[in-house]
Amino acid sequence: MEYYYAGVEIRSHAFILERRMKDEGIKCEITYMPRELMTELCNLGVKFKYEDLKKAIDLIRRLGLPGCKLYKEVITPDRIYYYDIHI
Repeated sequence: MEYYYAGVEIRSHAFILERRMKDEGIKCEITYMPRELMTELCNLGVKFKYEDLKKAIDLIRRLGLPGCKLYKEVITPDRIYYYDIHI
């Protein structure tokens, strides 16, 4: 299963983003950001699946939340990797 994380700088932006995503029909949830990603972001973000990626990117662009970053999670048998997605 491929998951994507939208990370934000401020906790309230995570709740705003999650509400707007749900309003747009994107299945998502508020989640704690993985430790590897929260070095420059707050510890909350929004997690969603690959099938909602295009709609999520369009929404993130429209919202224009400052410092919002998108990451792809890749799970291998021995490790979990996170890749920065340019939006």
